[in-house]
Amino acid sequence: MRQWLIVRAVLVPAAIAFMMLVILLELKSHARQKIETVTAAVPYHSRELSDAGLVDSLMNLPLHLKISRADYDDGSLTMDIKLSDPGEDVGDVYEDIAGIMSFAFEGTDNVRQLYLRVIAIDRWGGKRYLLLASNMNRESWEPRYADALRQLRNGDVPPSLAASLNLTFTNLWQKQFSSP
Repeated sequence: MRQWLIVRAVLVPAAIAFMMLVILLELKSHARQKIETVTAAVPYHSRELSDAGLVDSLMNLPLHLKISRADYDDGSLTMDIKLSDPGEDVGDVYEDIAGIMSFAFEGTDNVRQLYLRVIAIDRWGGKRYLLLASNMNRESWEPRYADALRQLRNGDVPPSLAASLNLTFTNLWQKQFSSP
């Protein structure tokens, strides 16, 4: 009888340990199946713009014009967008300006100043001509400016909007896009 007590004292804890081991292995395989269904590379989206991630950030902007130059340095974003075809629609240019300004001030947390230029590049000589420039800071930005720019369909910008966005138009812009 004493032998059965010793056998039972050994077998009961061993059986309990075996059952717990089976349960733990089942939980581990179930957890592994859940992990395997998760995407391996989740894209990292940051609202902090940096010089290193500038190209990746700007690639996602839906622009009609091409970016000629971009630089980020200590809170200042400098961008040139180029007008490659003289027949470009002025509405597309204003839409791109609105998109860039919205991205800089609403899509990021660390851009304090935006220097934006619209340039034309001579196809034959490669010379660059300034058409329009803006020097805008975050404190002056309001989302309604982007809406107002997107609604423009001719070259004339209301003076109040031009002043709010610090837009400077060159004579070449006036010749190309202003209404007679």
